[in-house]
Amino acid sequence: MLFIGIDVASDKHDAVITSLYGEIITEPFTITNDLEGFKKLRKEILSHTESRHEVHIGIEETGIYSKNICEFLALCDFNVYMINPVLTSNSRKSQSVRLTKTDPIDALAICRYVEFNLKRLNSYTPSLYTFNEIKSLSRARLDIQSRLIKAKTEWARLLDITFPEFKKSYNHQSKWVYKLFYNYSTTAKIAKMHTNTLVSILAIKSDRFIAANHIKKIAKNTIGQVSRSNTFLINNTISDINHYAKQMNELEKEIETLVTEHFSNILTIPGVGPITAGLIIGEIGDINRFNSPSALVAYTGLDPIVYESGKFKAKRVTISKRGSKYLRTAIFTSTKFACINPNVKDNKFRQKYLKKRSQGKHHNSAICHVTKNMTNLIFSLLHTGTKYSYDY
Repeated sequence: MLFIGIDVASDKHDAVITSLYGEIITEPFTITNDLEGFKKLRKEILSHTESRHEVHIGIEETGIYSKNICEFLALCDFNVYMINPVLTSNSRKSQSVRLTKTDPIDALAICRYVEFNLKRLNSYTPSLYTFNEIKSLSRARLDIQSRLIKAKTEWARLLDITFPEFKKSYNHQSKWVYKLFYNYSTTAKIAKMHTNTLVSILAIKSDRFIAANHIKKIAKNTIGQVSRSNTFLINNTISDINHYAKQMNELEKEIETLVTEHFSNILTIPGVGPITAGLIIGEIGDINRFNSPSALVAYTGLDPIVYESGKFKAKRVTISKRGSKYLRTAIFTSTKFACINPNVKDNKFRQKYLKKRSQGKHHNSAICHVTKNMTNLIFSLLHTGTKYSYDY
């Protein structure tokens, strides 16, 4: 039986090979992060054994840098294990009291961890294409959403400088407002607009002629300061808002299509919509990676920290927050909607939430208690492919 520990990086990977009893068979060596380097590693491993199933490879789960080599080695029929860096860090520290960290030492620590924890590790399998697609799209949407929020914040700042009176009467984040200020970016231009032209742009429920005259009046008497640079920034910022909004819409449509086609049963869970479902499914990936609901709860970082020493046992503990922050946020948000949104049908999550509140729990604390039930349900539905039942 062989154990291989691999410390991954952007340009190269460090590996070490040991035997069942901890003997170092191949001293730490470096391979390049390309096909030639991957083949070199495979050749080195096979030079020590003919049985691929006797090979156990540990790799730290370090995002994009570990993905390609994991896929390659798994397709070579080796047993590959993705390991949380926190666990391997603790393994490295346990080997010596000295504060020493190098890539070869990290590779050996990974190797030791696999050897000592082999029975409770789940081997990695190449992800299904759909999981990767949903994860990539969901992460991209979060990035675009962040940019959109920043652009809208900048737009509000610019409006406070150039036309502060407008925000007091109208929703400055409306589509018609973007159109108005993109085409007429200064208060002087708005004040000189033909009333009918302004009326055609307005999209409000009240009398548009009255509103148009009001906008022209406050534009003429504004205390705002207009400059050439602010005019340029207004055009640029509104252009960004429109661009990001369009991208968000396209991403959400694609995510909804994939989720509906392949995981429609998840959408039956109270509080779970297509976007949060996409985040949940993408971050979890293949549910077979988790051998129990508690393992999935731990991966989300929603499991409580246990602190006991002697006769002392902490009564107030927080969640670990050690897992995927995206998954944790998606599950918390879905649980919150299921518990307090009046548009969601009464369900078992709401009943438990109300029970915890009646016991004196704070709102967020009660939600956290219910997230475990939500995670358990997601685990069950992904395993069985069944739909949620409101019968409870």
